[in-house]
Amino acid sequence: MRCSRLLFLLCLALGSFGLRAQDVHYTLHDYAPLWLNPANTGAFSGSIRAGGIYRGQWHSLNDIKSPTLYVDAPLPFAFRKQDWIGVGLSLVNDNSGVTGVNSTPDQRISLDIVQNFFGFSGSYHLSLDKKRTNIVTLGVQYGSISYGLTPEGVLNQQLNIDDELGGQGMTGRSELDGMGMGGSGGGMGNMNDNNQSVNDLNAGVKLKMLIDPDKNNVFEAGIALLHLTAPKRMSLTRRDTASVPRPDTGPMETEDTRRRRGTIHAHARLDLEMSEKWRFQPTVFFQNSAGSSSISLQAWGSRNLKEDLDLRLGLGYRTSDAAKVMVGFDFAQLRTALSYDITLSQARAVTNFQGAFELSAAYIFNIYKKPTVTPTLLCPRI
Repeated sequence: MRCSRLLFLLCLALGSFGLRAQDVHYTLHDYAPLWLNPANTGAFSGSIRAGGIYRGQWHSLNDIKSPTLYVDAPLPFAFRKQDWIGVGLSLVNDNSGVTGVNSTPDQRISLDIVQNFFGFSGSYHLSLDKKRTNIVTLGVQYGSISYGLTPEGVLNQQLNIDDELGGQGMTGRSELDGMGMGGSGGGMGNMNDNNQSVNDLNAGVKLKMLIDPDKNNVFEAGIALLHLTAPKRMSLTRRDTASVPRPDTGPMETEDTRRRRGTIHAHARLDLEMSEKWRFQPTVFFQNSAGSSSISLQAWGSRNLKEDLDLRLGLGYRTSDAAKVMVGFDFAQLRTALSYDITLSQARAVTNFQGAFELSAAYIFNIYKKPTVTPTLLCPRI
């Protein structure tokens, strides 16, 4: 039956869904501070910070899209005068799909695999001195991870029409419904039991040191542990009906494989003055997610063009994966950056040498209370 291609597409996507338990990674990780480490919440000079990243990857293959948005703010109170508290919220979306051909070459079917995280974060910034030159920060983040499957592009009615008449040659209850993914009425709509959510808890710690106050040289390092509760996701497919022939897509889901494995983020950054116009900013980022590890090395150079305007240029490398080219502008309270990943792994043969791009922006709002000035009258004889 021609529906075998459809079943293969669905089973391939379901098999890859288990692999998607790995967390998304960002080339411009410093532009996603709350994703990088909850301890970054409120770690800036200003009133409110808002920003985000849009990442697109492998458009012609499965069109992975991974945007993230965040907003955070420091609160001017704590247990000690030199300390402060940070609060924030963040959203991370990870959307990938598999696309194939249905009964006719011009009819496309697709299956979107979507994961979302939305959470609140809080941090306590403990200053080791009264001038806030050395700061240790503890941060926590609590939220919810939702995930689901959205099949589109084929009608249930077509599944029940003989293949000689242009249908899928199936009778009775569709095989998709047997997998728990069938729609009702007009087509393969997204059923309620194809979406699940679990609670999630993350925590992190960070150290910031002012190495040279005259040159404003800074060193930062931190580590974050994600998915501390190892949340267990429910299966998105039902197999309580008759068995459905399907290709071998790997081991079946078990109680252990449904649990979200922990993720480790470890990061360090230097900001050094090289001359009156140039600054050098190397970074290193280690990520271990679902048993897979990577190290990202980056070297940024910042050139002051004029007052409140800096040009940033960077090169990077992620182990066994990609080389990175980056460019950015800092204008007053606005920071922007663009990056492109050049695939170096064997995946380049499958992706037709397509890489990934990221576009990011962040803005810091300064809200100050206007001072009340009491007029003073001076005696003209003085």
